[in-house]
Amino acid sequence: MKQFFLFVFLFFSLCGLYAQNIAGNDIRLAYEYYNNKDYDKAEVLFKKIAESSGAEIYFTYYINCLTEQEKFDIAEKEIKKRIRLNRNEPSYYIDLGYLYKRQNRFSEAKKYYDKALKKSLSGTFAVRSAANAFMRHKEYDYAEKVYLSGRKFTGKDYRSELANLYAVQRKYAEMINEYLDLLEESGRNLSSVENRMQYFIDKDINGEFSDILRKELLKRIQKTSSPVVFNKMLIWYYMQRKDFAQALVQSEALDRRTGNFGRQILNLAEIAKLNKDYETAYEAYNYLIKKGRNTPFYVDAETGKLNVSYLKIINEKNISEESAENLEKEYEKVLKTLGLSFNTIQCVIDLAHLKAFYTDKPGEAEKLLNDALKLQGLDKRLAARCEIELGDVLIYENNLESAVLVYAKAELENKGNMFGDSAKLKKAKAAYFMQNFRWAKAQFDALKTSTSKPVANDALYYSLLIEENTEGDSLQGALKLYSAAELFVFRNKKDSALLICDSLLRTYPEHQITDDVYFLKAKIYVSEGKYTEAEKQYKKITAEYGNGILADRALFNAGLLYENELNDKEQAIEYYKRLMIEHPDSIYVTEARRHYRKLRES
Repeated sequence: MKQFFLFVFLFFSLCGLYAQNIAGNDIRLAYEYYNNKDYDKAEVLFKKIAESSGAEIYFTYYINCLTEQEKFDIAEKEIKKRIRLNRNEPSYYIDLGYLYKRQNRFSEAKKYYDKALKKSLSGTFAVRSAANAFMRHKEYDYAEKVYLSGRKFTGKDYRSELANLYAVQRKYAEMINEYLDLLEESGRNLSSVENRMQYFIDKDINGEFSDILRKELLKRIQKTSSPVVFNKMLIWYYMQRKDFAQALVQSEALDRRTGNFGRQILNLAEIAKLNKDYETAYEAYNYLIKKGRNTPFYVDAETGKLNVSYLKIINEKNISEESAENLEKEYEKVLKTLGLSFNTIQCVIDLAHLKAFYTDKPGEAEKLLNDALKLQGLDKRLAARCEIELGDVLIYENNLESAVLVYAKAELENKGNMFGDSAKLKKAKAAYFMQNFRWAKAQFDALKTSTSKPVANDALYYSLLIEENTEGDSLQGALKLYSAAELFVFRNKKDSALLICDSLLRTYPEHQITDDVYFLKAKIYVSEGKYTEAEKQYKKITAEYGNGILADRALFNAGLLYENELNDKEQAIEYYKRLMIEHPDSIYVTEARRHYRKLRES
């Protein structure tokens, strides 16, 4: 008997699953027909599904199918049947009104739309149902009336819903004001409003939306008695636009009003620095420093300000010895005041680099870094940064073997993180500078799968460079000269590097390493501000080695030169265009397309 009941239960369960499967197939097929505008077939299926499920969505699609086929009489009967079943549902009146509008029966359409408006006032659900139905038929003015009437009669604001409606209509001022009203009600809505605004800022090609948002925020700040939330959003707006100077003006004003905006100003300084807006970053750090030594962010601000000065100096073309020495004194003064600690490690690293590479005091640089490494409880990642810089200083002194040992220590203590991979890459380059190419290539090969994209890209380049220039060349003369030139570049001895490059080109004419030599020369010329000379090298690469590994980089770099240094927009556009056409799979295509569009639209 038990087996019989089990059999019956399984039979009906399987029947149910089979029926569900058929329904699922019908739904998929109905949508497929509808999307392909095969309305007669879709009509049959949606009618069947609507009757069996009772779901409103399928009834709506069924009516749409009838309307698209101009089966207006059948559609009218079906909608009126629904109205008789539920006279309080406003969406049915809207569907009927829209049906009349499709037949140019405008007075009847208005009659039913107005009926729907009245029905929508019965409660929140009715408001949303009516507004959604009007929006479905693109009757946006009526949808707005529903929400505004609902606001008056149901006690709910419908701000988000109205904002979405205005967004569809591109009524940006109205949309923004609804969101700002939402903010005025509660500052806790700030993140969600910012996320919504972000979408429109990203899509704002001509700046129309951004300009409206800025003006509306300024109005709110002026007319609101407690405008802090609008100040915060205006700061956020300027940050999205990368207008860090204006963001700082607003941040300082807010800090003076509230006294607790220091953390945000510190973050602003860091972001401005990352975006190479060194002037604003410097001013932000300086503002925090002026608040006094006993404030929470004083040390971070002092070290950050110095780091900005350091970055400005090392990014200059042909740095003067006087500038480097003046900055060196500033670092020494701050370190003397703040002392050697975990918080001043960045100062130590910057000063060590400055001493070794720009004031030719590698011995003092070594001592600084070794003292830092003796700090009790030094985090292994901070230690790795010091060790990597120490290895660089040793290479500057041409002490390659010792550099390898220092890099190896940092790598060993940081396996599986970015510092470990960075140290291993440095160690591989040291082996390459030592002209131990087999060992160097083995390390580069291991790094090609690094999670750090810059490390992986560098590793791939050097692995291919060694492979291409050692096979069939037992003496490896060209690669040895090129490696020596790169070592001189690393040691900041660019004149020596250029001499070796020219010697290599004379000694090994038409060698496959030639495009790499051109690229290295371009890199040196850019660092010296000789942009026309650099462009000539890029042009040689694209003309003589158009299918080579460096061709796409040469086109991209030439575009950047013309855009940022030579101020020739048309030439920059031409280089970016060539990159997109000639090298569609290049890793630089996405960035080139962004620059191309920006220049075309400016």
